[in-house]
Amino acid sequence: MNRQTAEKPNILLITTDTQRCDTLGCMGSPYAVSPHLDRLAQEGVLFEEAYTASPVCSPARSSLITGLHTPVHGCIENGIKRREMFQTLPDALKQEGYTNLMIGKTHFGPLPSSFDIVHTVEGEKNSGSGSDSYARFLEPHGIPRKSDGPQSRPEELHMEAFLVDRTIEELEKVRQEGGGPFFAFCSLLSPHSPLDPPGAWAHLYRDKPLPPIDYRPGDIEALPIQTKRLLGFLGREREMEAALQSPETQRHIDEERRLYYGLAAYTDAQIGRLLDYLDASGLRRSTLIIFTSDHGEQLYDHGFSDKHNYYDASWRVPFIMSMPGTLPTGETRDFAVWTDITATVLGAAGASSRYVQGHDLFRPLSDGKPSPRRCGVGTLYRSAAISTKYWKLEYYFDEREGRLYDRLNDPSERSDLFGHPAYREIKDELLEALLAWRSNLSDLQYLTESTGGGGPVARRIAPHTLQLSGEDNERRLSEAAELIDNKYKEAHKTFISKGES
Repeated sequence: MNRQTAEKPNILLITTDTQRCDTLGCMGSPYAVSPHLDRLAQEGVLFEEAYTASPVCSPARSSLITGLHTPVHGCIENGIKRREMFQTLPDALKQEGYTNLMIGKTHFGPLPSSFDIVHTVEGEKNSGSGSDSYARFLEPHGIPRKSDGPQSRPEELHMEAFLVDRTIEELEKVRQEGGGPFFAFCSLLSPHSPLDPPGAWAHLYRDKPLPPIDYRPGDIEALPIQTKRLLGFLGREREMEAALQSPETQRHIDEERRLYYGLAAYTDAQIGRLLDYLDASGLRRSTLIIFTSDHGEQLYDHGFSDKHNYYDASWRVPFIMSMPGTLPTGETRDFAVWTDITATVLGAAGASSRYVQGHDLFRPLSDGKPSPRRCGVGTLYRSAAISTKYWKLEYYFDEREGRLYDRLNDPSERSDLFGHPAYREIKDELLEALLAWRSNLSDLQYLTESTGGGGPVARRIAPHTLQLSGEDNERRLSEAAELIDNKYKEAHKTFISKGES
């Protein structure tokens, strides 16, 4: 399906914070209350194997705003600033004539001046600051900004409602003023904690079943050393495991999970209002919508409630693209990565950047083609991971420690095959592909801008350097992943039949 148009499309990027895939019915969850995002998937393309660039907030968002993986932009964990010399997504769109709107949470470092309309909020809902746009909005209502749990405030005054209201109001102004195409980044904070669903949403799951917790004793002890260091578990594994067993903790976990899924459902309802506005205003068919989340959350799967790890509950994210009349409807694709968002938005705008380390998904989708991705890939602090159709491999550089999982037959990711003799060739080939990808991550802008002069060797290699692109490295990894999956497809079946998986 392909529509030729001389006009650049409007682009609406909606992100949530800390949203698991099992909060969406369209992702196959029977526990989800998500009618509006399910509708969006029916009106677009759902990526079933999408991964954040890094399963933690600031690194992932820095990758989105720059289109670069974390080792290049420098923000490899929260609390580490990204390098600011790189062109950002709104910078490039500004050059294409877009009006740029930033509404909500940033957490990617300094706000680019190329955003024309700004309503930002601090990155934490429990902040008591009175300086951001949400705090100023609440002042006449006599309601404090700080939120620590379920709210008695009217749901229309909740932060997510405020952010959606601002998005609708500003989009309507742009529409009426005829200011050309827009790029609107609506960045919601929920269902990140504090878990503060308003009113009846706090009780939505009181009598509803929840997904069973995927936990077995010993899960915390089995975590990689880097994960335990990041989460503060190192040397406290037995203490953490013991705490999970107390009746008080069990009650707290149950309540926390019910609030989480209720808050996700409330957030879905707010996104529904934004979709309804696009329909009513006539903007829907001229607007590319991308919905996703910066990372997921363990929510006590494997014994803890946090991200900073490569389990699917944390690393894998919802990802939907929709533009009826231009993109297919009711279809699914396999892989996407958060750096693809940057390339896709640029591609939809008729632009591109050779430095962006992602794939444009818009053009293949508009032609009804598969995703150019054949695997997920990401980084976390001093580690990297790859996820193919059949396998997931993690590697931790400092400890020279790895994990290998059979994704089809071990979806809970419990049987680590990294040291299993029968899987050595698979592990080695996946590790070689991952390390080759990681070693080729570089600042291509610096390389190309610095290339010139020198002797005969410098002149010979310059044409090669000047042809490099950020997408090349991603493509090579996908090709390697596909070859490995195809090579070991029959071997995979053999391992299963022998009971070795």
